[in-house]
Amino acid sequence: MGRMFEIEFEGPFYTCIKCHTHLGLPNDIISKEIDQFGRYEYEFTRLFNTFLGERPFNSAVKDIFCVGCSNIIGIYGVTGGSYWVLRNELHGPEGSDDEV
Repeated sequence: MGRMFEIEFEGPFYTCIKCHTHLGLPNDIISKEIDQFGRYEYEFTRLFNTFLGERPFNSAVKDIFCVGCSNIIGIYGVTGGSYWVLRNELHGPEGSDDEV
């Protein structure tokens, strides 16, 4: 595996809740929804500082991991091409309603 480089943003951005690696920008959010279990989910068009992992029995989605701490933060829909991230795995930009 090659060497991982992290991208750092200026301005508002979403970070990993565990290691504070920069993951996404507010402009890249398509939707914010509550799932069937009452958890908040964010749909992003793109994420940074992440990598995808295979699921053994489901090829329609892949797990999304943070490159900083290898924490699983959500799933990537292969057919839809969007990233679904759980709110409890993200820390929102300062001053936003997403700040935890």
